[in-house]
Amino acid sequence: MAEYNRLKNMLLDLQSKHSSQQGGARENGMAHRRHLVQEMFKYFDVNGDGHLDSSELAQISMQDHLENDLLECTLQDLLKYDDYNSDGHLTLLELYTAFRKSK
Repeated sequence: MAEYNRLKNMLLDLQSKHSSQQGGARENGMAHRRHLVQEMFKYFDVNGDGHLDSSELAQISMQDHLENDLLECTLQDLLKYDDYNSDGHLTLLELYTAFRKSK
């Protein structure tokens, strides 16, 4: 679980860097984290259907070369640990919940 939390923190850090390069908002605390997760969800939702599935997570992982940085975890672990209703995809609410628990 420690590695999974490292994965989530790394994703937040990457999104924060991307957001600041794009002139993103400078909110503090939970508002900032919520904004980062929302932007991350938009980026990961390749087909724009409002859900993240295994193929989208795999595509982003390969596209951004994240598999080299994640050690023992993959983006698919988001589905494994945070797909609360076990329907095979993540909603924005599930992603908010997942990242609320990190750090």
